[in-house]
Amino acid sequence: MERHNGSESYSIATRRGIIRVVRKSHTNVPRELPVFAFFVALCLLLSVTARNFATAANLRVLGSDAAATGILAVGMTAVILTGGIDLSVAAVLALSALAGGSFLSRGYLALGLFASVAVGTMCGFINGTLVAYVKMPPIIATLGTLYIIQSAATLASQGQCIILDPNLVSFLGKGLTPLLVLFGISAAAAVVLKYTRFGRHIYAVGGNEESARLSGINPTAVKLAAYAANGFLAAVAGIVMLAIGSTFQANDAAGYELAAIAAVVIGGTSINGGRGSVFGTLIGIGITTVLRNGAILLGLEARWAQAIVGVALFLAVAVDRLRGENSDR
Repeated sequence: MERHNGSESYSIATRRGIIRVVRKSHTNVPRELPVFAFFVALCLLLSVTARNFATAANLRVLGSDAAATGILAVGMTAVILTGGIDLSVAAVLALSALAGGSFLSRGYLALGLFASVAVGTMCGFINGTLVAYVKMPPIIATLGTLYIIQSAATLASQGQCIILDPNLVSFLGKGLTPLLVLFGISAAAAVVLKYTRFGRHIYAVGGNEESARLSGINPTAVKLAAYAANGFLAAVAGIVMLAIGSTFQANDAAGYELAAIAAVVIGGTSINGGRGSVFGTLIGIGITTVLRNGAILLGLEARWAQAIVGVALFLAVAVDRLRGENSDR
């Protein structure tokens, strides 16, 4: 009887620990406020120093530039919140876009969209299986699939460029539509993470996987679902890229995985998992996109913007480490 009471009290303590992790992860205003303030200050500075920054035409450019990477970053947020990472996401985007584009270029809209989403989700499912079931370290598992998927995309396209009829998917690529797609996906993801059981389980697994398991959560299923969702959103990002440019090559998304990871971390999501939000990721993608755009408008080389993003990434990780140490005390 005593042993039963002891295990029961341990279970209650574990559940309380999970609740604390989830509550802490949702108290994101302090984490996001400094990043948002920096984003606003950056926009104000560029509005004064770069003559064409605050024009309607440039806002459309910013929206198009942010859309695909932003959608990738939303999916990456879920993966990083579980304590994982996905280095293959840009390759998944490319293979999905090529798979869908092969049908779209022949005029098969529904089949093209389905093929793209199916390929992306399957790639995410494979990544999730390697991480959650095979227990491979996420960075090794997704680095391996990065090379495999990248090679598959290059071989499948044979170096050729897919060209679409601009009228076929123009409804997705015109004006601010890509940005609206990003906002819609972000809103849906934010609701899932904050108000559903699955979202709470993601935070719990990233915060303390063992405690999550002891409280009845299945970390394996949660991780698998997070990676599959990431693959699905990579496919959506590929469709948006196709719609914006009406053309696509296998290497068009090269480097997008690093941009997505940088946006997530700069936006306040802990690289160790368990803390962060989609809203923070949107701010992060806004910062990285505005930095690149501002560098071009000011006549600077793109490398300067990349260097600044790198410094911001270092600072974000350092701040996260300090917050983690303070919360452990």
